[in-house]
Amino acid sequence: SLNAKVFLGGGKKYIPLRRTSEGDLAVDPVQHLFFDYQKAYDNKLDDLYQVTAAVSYKWNKKRSTHELFVNLDNVTNRTNRISEYFDDSKPNSVGYVKQFGIFPNVMYRVYL
Repeated sequence: SLNAKVFLGGGKKYIPLRRTSEGDLAVDPVQHLFFDYQKAYDNKLDDLYQVTAAVSYKWNKKRSTHELFVNLDNVTNRTNRISEYFDDSKPNSVGYVKQFGIFPNVMYRVYL
C-alpha cells in the first residue's frame, strides 16, 4: 500500500523575549527576566507544513502474516521554527527550537 499525508498549520503564537525599542535583546538572566508579557501572543512564528509518505507490503504465510512498513516523516525536509529562547552561549543571541527534518521509520511486524 501507498499512503501520503499533508499537514498545514498556522504558526504558533508565543511570548517574545524582552527587547529594547531598537529591537536589541533586553533580557536579564540574573533576575530571571526573559519574556515580555505585555506583548504576549501578539506575533506568531512560521506556519507549519509537513508531508509524510509511507509504503507497506504484506504477505501471507501458512500460519502468519508479515508486514514491512517504511514511513518518511517530513519528506520536504522543512525545519520550521516552533519556539524561541534566550541562548546564553552567545551574548545577545536568540535561539530557536526547530522541527525535525526528514525522519525515517522502518517497521517489521508479524501477525500470528
